[in-house]
Amino acid sequence: MARKSLVGLAAALGALFLLSTVAMAMGPKLMVDVGDVTKGRLQVKISAEGLKAGQEVGIRTMMGGVLSDVSFLAKPAVEKADDKGMVSTTWGIRGRTIKRLLQPGDHEVMLVDADGNTLAKAKMSIPKAKK
Repeated sequence: MARKSLVGLAAALGALFLLSTVAMAMGPKLMVDVGDVTKGRLQVKISAEGLKAGQEVGIRTMMGGVLSDVSFLAKPAVEKADDKGMVSTTWGIRGRTIKRLLQPGDHEVMLVDADGNTLAKAKMSIPKAKK
């Protein structure tokens, strides 16, 4: 009898683990598409899906060694998800910012909620300016 209870408990725990794994995989997804540095500017398309409709969000990355909210630098500014739970914007980064704050190389971009909790992360690779 105890063995059947133990098998049932193990099956229940396995099912809970599977459900939690599926739930985590279905969370928000952040996508970052980096263009080329042209005329001293870089266009970075940022989009996210899997959010709640109207959910307040922000975009952060490290700039000059400081965690910076870049939500207001993007056009349109990122404030909250649309009615489909999506966000889409373009961040135009000036060459001066790349030289001083975002050196060429890999950087992490974070999608955060209104409390600053990280919802999703993506890599942003800043290319060297073409000569």
